[in-house]
Amino acid sequence: MRIEPRKDQGRLQRKPDLPGKGITRFREVLLRHGLFVLMLALVCFGLPQRRAWLEWGLERFFAYPLAYFLAALCLLLFLILMTKVYDRILNTRQFLWIVYLLGVSICEEWVFRLAVPGLTAGFIGLFPAVLLCNLVFAAMHYFTLRWKIRWCAGAFLGAMGLSRLMGHGDLILVIGVHWLATFLNTPVPVGTKDK
Repeated sequence: MRIEPRKDQGRLQRKPDLPGKGITRFREVLLRHGLFVLMLALVCFGLPQRRAWLEWGLERFFAYPLAYFLAALCLLLFLILMTKVYDRILNTRQFLWIVYLLGVSICEEWVFRLAVPGLTAGFIGLFPAVLLCNLVFAAMHYFTLRWKIRWCAGAFLGAMGLSRLMGHGDLILVIGVHWLATFLNTPVPVGTKDK
């Protein structure tokens, strides 16, 4: 099975409705989305409550670090295998794409499953905080990656599922699920041409 990005719009992208063009290169994804998410993560890491949130979200990881390491290694091997299933070559670019998706998953889950809901829940309640956070998560993909509305709706629903999963207090598990889902959604870097 081959994954072929549409030539007119790119993977998951709407037609450019603003001046400029669609996102067609990994560098654009990195600058528009990756850098933005990294900045959000760093800002949230500066919050005074971060230690309590991280202790809660990483408690199981600290209790069983070897199990989590082995699970992460298995997931990485699975993603590499899926690269072959998608009839792609595992080269440096593809491997860096897999690593990039992990980095984005770590940052987004820290921000949208722990930091921002933790910060806003005290003001508006937990469920409204989670709902608002996931709406912002979906909207971010609309603006930074120019996703079509249907894909943003899917991101919102997926984010609600990840928030529900985060209710078990396992940030690493949520990151792993996000990493897998993001890879299955975009298995090759933007701008990758057929072999």
